[in-house]
Amino acid sequence: MVHLVVHLATECKSAGPVCYRWMYFIERYLGQLKSYVRNKARPEGSIAESYLADEWKSLGRPIGYTLGDNEAVQAHRYVLFNCDAVKPYLTEHGKYLRRKNRKKRLDPNTFEKMQHEEFAGWFKDHVMELERENGTGSIDEDIRWLARGPLQVATKHRAFNIRGYRFRPKRYDKVTQNSGVVLIVKTSSYTSARDKNPILGDVMYFGRIVDIIELDYYRKFSVVLFKCEWVDPTEGKGVQIDKYGCRLVNFSHQIHTGKKGSDEPFVFANQVDQVFYVDDHLYQGWSIALKIKPRDEFELGEEWNDVETEPYHVSKFLELFDISHQKQTWRRRDIEGDTVDAPKVSPDESVPDETVPQ
Repeated sequence: MVHLVVHLATECKSAGPVCYRWMYFIERYLGQLKSYVRNKARPEGSIAESYLADEWKSLGRPIGYTLGDNEAVQAHRYVLFNCDAVKPYLTEHGKYLRRKNRKKRLDPNTFEKMQHEEFAGWFKDHVMELERENGTGSIDEDIRWLARGPLQVATKHRAFNIRGYRFRPKRYDKVTQNSGVVLIVKTSSYTSARDKNPILGDVMYFGRIVDIIELDYYRKFSVVLFKCEWVDPTEGKGVQIDKYGCRLVNFSHQIHTGKKGSDEPFVFANQVDQVFYVDDHLYQGWSIALKIKPRDEFELGEEWNDVETEPYHVSKFLELFDISHQKQTWRRRDIEGDTVDAPKVSPDESVPDETVPQ
């Protein structure tokens, strides 16, 4: 035992803190699985059925949900403004607004507000006009249904797993906390309402999930959105950094609450990372935001990151395969060839054993 202590420092350097590699949580989980066994003759079946039952209870059945007027507009607008396929139509709508208001000098702030309010309606009318003129086959199927907007009846979920995170609305935070989110976006910042020269920069938004809503676009496809309450990202108002370097947030100062039609409370499920909020006892009303790593993500060391591998495309592989066959020659060109007569063999006869004379 005395000699064992000598190796502890080397082991910590090689493998890191022991809490990242001990087996206690695995042993506890194995004990939980063992408690699922009710029929000792069929232990695997008992464990599988109990596991599925627990998953069903934790996730719950999704329920139908009728979107409010503001919710439907805000959710659909967010989908449109964050869809790559719609970007050409956003550019075209921007040109339309400038032609329409060519007698006015639109500053960037006014232009953004106009496009924010009018694009969804213009996009729907524009796509329907293209359908009448050129037929439905001239427009991408997804664009057609995106332009029409989602159904008023959506689906509300109790939990959603994505990218190694497990998200739940804040009303289900009891023993564990799974509602905290953080999002970094490029935002045009204005110093005041009269500012005509916005600055584009990265802004970090902290929030909590209020609802997990799945929009239904006429049974053609669906989109999962998180409706969140967002903290005001203004430094010193909703966000600050304490003397220890910890980032603090204050949920008493919120923006984009969803009460106004111009608010943006929604975000895509795959855009956010998960954070935990811990109450700060030094600053009342403030919470420390702690970002967590996704589940089942492991650090394999720097040597793995240095290796750059590019998947070989199948179509290129087949192309090279065909080229290599085209370059193959199956005739000898260094000697003269001889013509021989091969013996004729009927289907009923066997092949003769003698070799054909050359």
